[in-house]
Amino acid sequence: MFSGEIPYMREKLAALACEIRSSYDSIRDKAGAARLADPSLVVKVRKADVSLRVCAVDGGLLAGRMHGADIVVVRAVAAVFDYEDSALKAHFHHPEKCPQPQVEIKNSLEEHEALVFRSLIRLHHELSCAISALDASNPGLLLIDGSLLPLPGDRPSDGSELRPLYAEIIALYRKLYLSCSEKKCMLCGVIKDSRSKKLANEIGAGCSDTLLCSYLLNENERTKELGYFEGRPPNGDVAELGGQVKVFYIRPSRNDLPLRIEAFGCGIDSAASLICTLSSLSENYAYPAALIEADLRAALDPGELEAIESSLSALSGMKPLRRNSRPFR
Repeated sequence: MFSGEIPYMREKLAALACEIRSSYDSIRDKAGAARLADPSLVVKVRKADVSLRVCAVDGGLLAGRMHGADIVVVRAVAAVFDYEDSALKAHFHHPEKCPQPQVEIKNSLEEHEALVFRSLIRLHHELSCAISALDASNPGLLLIDGSLLPLPGDRPSDGSELRPLYAEIIALYRKLYLSCSEKKCMLCGVIKDSRSKKLANEIGAGCSDTLLCSYLLNENERTKELGYFEGRPPNGDVAELGGQVKVFYIRPSRNDLPLRIEAFGCGIDSAASLICTLSSLSENYAYPAALIEADLRAALDPGELEAIESSLSALSGMKPLRRNSRPFR
């Protein structure tokens, strides 16, 4: 950037900041009006005394590309926390604290399909880990980092070679729901920054539900129960599964954004009370402690992908992409 461009950029940024502030003021006004117009929209949450076993599942993923091949390195871990009178008494991990990552490779995928492939592989490993951990630890509450259903962007096009993998994932969701029902285990998906606009669209806010609820909700409040789908539900298995999921937003701390909670096999009040208590570890980062632990253990070092790519190159003769090996920036 030339020095002469800096004042211009500052003016552009100042104008953009003013536009953002104006937009936020509008959202705040609409959120306040919505609370007044519909008192049932917001519900006070009473924190629960937690005395149960909580299992939380998260996955880590690294992705790379070599000529003709998309490489995905993935690891899924469950953190199991035993609580008594809301205090952590014991914990362990499943299948272990730091399991070896798994490698998945797919050839000749288009750019969009490569992104879908990465997402489906992550879901497959996380769901498999959740089902295995559920059988091994028999928790009272199972937490999943993310949604309880695949997102619309995860669905491969008709005729895609990824359709069988997608069908496997739908079968895993069915198995997880059934296992939780049989074991009387509450199941919740916890989403930090949801892109859903269902609630915001209903009140004409023109933003994400997460942003809206940061103005709509005070600490220890939740929204009323919402439907899973925005607009008309899709046909098929996803619609059937989504009909069993209850959705709400909750704000465990005034210093952090609300969370989107998707609940199966439990009442809204029970799920909200538990999430509020379990997310009280930090005022500035309201998130269940067991999920934080699962995230830390599932995280992957980028060096692991580099080592795998080097080994593949040496063993197969595959070459790295030209843009990854140029000697200059």
